[in-house]
Amino acid sequence: MAMLYQTQLLAALGNKTKYLTELKKTFVRPLIQIAVKAIEQEHIEEGILDRISQKYNIPSEDVDEYFAAIFTILKTYLKYVSCSVKPAEFKQTLEELKLSPDCIEDLYTVISGQKKADLLAGLIKKTKFFPRLISCKWRIDVIISSNVLSRVLEPCIIMECIFDNGEAHTFELSLVQFHRLRHAVASILVEIQSLEQRNILKNIQHS
Repeated sequence: MAMLYQTQLLAALGNKTKYLTELKKTFVRPLIQIAVKAIEQEHIEEGILDRISQKYNIPSEDVDEYFAAIFTILKTYLKYVSCSVKPAEFKQTLEELKLSPDCIEDLYTVISGQKKADLLAGLIKKTKFFPRLISCKWRIDVIISSNVLSRVLEPCIIMECIFDNGEAHTFELSLVQFHRLRHAVASILVEIQSLEQRNILKNIQHS
């Protein structure tokens, strides 16, 4: 899941990655505080980014880019918290993106501290998450008597998927359909493994 998070973060940041090495501890902290307020949907003073621009003598366009990058980093991580992206993996990702140690530590403190639950709650309020699969049960049924003669003694697989929102979905698969599903899952796992081996993050950084 860490590799998936890295890939999604790079896609979300886009050309903002070039600004990450410019982030300094002195002005990163107020930008992090504003990003936290934005995620928690708290009131943000009008013109606050302009005041930061004037205080630290940074072009307003750059401040906007810095804030957007910080907000994206935090928001993308929170989206993947339920997918077991560990704080240490978050930290490693930022190191590979060449953020300064001080900036990494400040961001790490936010996502690993007491604010984490509030941030996640704020993000959930305005972001629709797809339910996550937490359990999958299956059994094999064999029909021994049926009006449809072609299905007599033909095994089928009954699957039940349970999601973290409490929903449960039960469906039936023939052997042919089950093998198609198995092949599709295996193909996806192969693709994921291939992406991890290529180490997309490093390739993009060195390109």
